[in-house]
Amino acid sequence: SISAAPLANFMNFYLKMVYDNVVLITSASSSEEFENIFKIKKEDVCIAISFPRYSKQVVTTLEYARDKGAKIIAVTDSDSSPIAPLATYLLKAKSNMASFTDSLVAPLSLINALIVEATVGKRDEVLGTFAELESIWDKYDVYEKTEDSDDE
Repeated sequence: SISAAPLANFMNFYLKMVYDNVVLITSASSSEEFENIFKIKKEDVCIAISFPRYSKQVVTTLEYARDKGAKIIAVTDSDSSPIAPLATYLLKAKSNMASFTDSLVAPLSLINALIVEATVGKRDEVLGTFAELESIWDKYDVYEKTEDSDDE
């Protein structure tokens, strides 16, 4: 679903800081999705995020990943989601409608926990990556500096 794209982008951003082989698949084209995933192997993990309105392309892509033997982590809203039966691991989070938009608070919290868990054994690598990034950002004046303020 379109509402899942920001969640996938968030997860992709942080996992790429730690893992070199992360591929984000967000495409309006079925052929492009398969071009991005056709090398998936049984040693790989495919994380799918899908909420109502469920995308048929996500289901088709997951069927392919499952057929190739990859483990599938499905992040969705219920057991009746079309990606649930394809999952090796099913993680459920509600995305209730709040007026005309979906609330992504619960799914984002779940994804945040997945990121933490996926990087917990790589603490030194994560710290090194962010130290190096901070150095680059400082050298090239990427971010504004602010005075630390006390919470009063």
